[in-house]
Amino acid sequence: MTCLSARQLQRKAFLAKWSKVDWSKQNCELADEMGLSGERIRQIRQQLGAPRSSHHGSTPASRRQNTLALQWAAENLDRLRGLSWAEVEREYGFKEHWQVYAFLKAKGVLRHGNLIRKNRWRLMNFELPNGVLQRIWKLPLYRATGHRWRKRLPAPRWNLIGGPAALPRRGELRAYNRAVQAEERNAARYFAQASGCGAGGKAA
Repeated sequence: MTCLSARQLQRKAFLAKWSKVDWSKQNCELADEMGLSGERIRQIRQQLGAPRSSHHGSTPASRRQNTLALQWAAENLDRLRGLSWAEVEREYGFKEHWQVYAFLKAKGVLRHGNLIRKNRWRLMNFELPNGVLQRIWKLPLYRATGHRWRKRLPAPRWNLIGGPAALPRRGELRAYNRAVQAEERNAARYFAQASGCGAGGKAA
């Protein structure tokens, strides 16, 4: 039987004591509980290699906001399904809510931001402006612009600087609106099929 040195015994007792601590709490919370300074808790956390608090840098108010954001996400999974995290951040303002990201990722709701199937590109009408394609096809910011440039596709037929009302001829505005409506229908069919495949079905 190997006898432990006094130093080893102290280390063992130290680890036994601090392994029971809830390291998900902030240093200030643990300091209050243990009667130590926040700096001492920080040093012990570092010594043990314990992870940073899941509430690191947060306040009670921000934690309440996180809770509300998680509740909203849970109630709106269908609205968020198929979006990338970049789109969720941009459209719903969840940039600081990493808990929402973790929740949606665990639920399999998020689409990988860089993954856009080739057949999806082929379905798009690049006569439409990049911003319109981005909105209809739920693309990450500037992705349509980058694809047009890489494939050396021609410029959009319709230039919407100044809005649709700035189109030079009345017939062009009607043609533009028809193209947008057709694109929205194509995208709706595509996402419906993609959702069916994700649920275990096979799209035709």
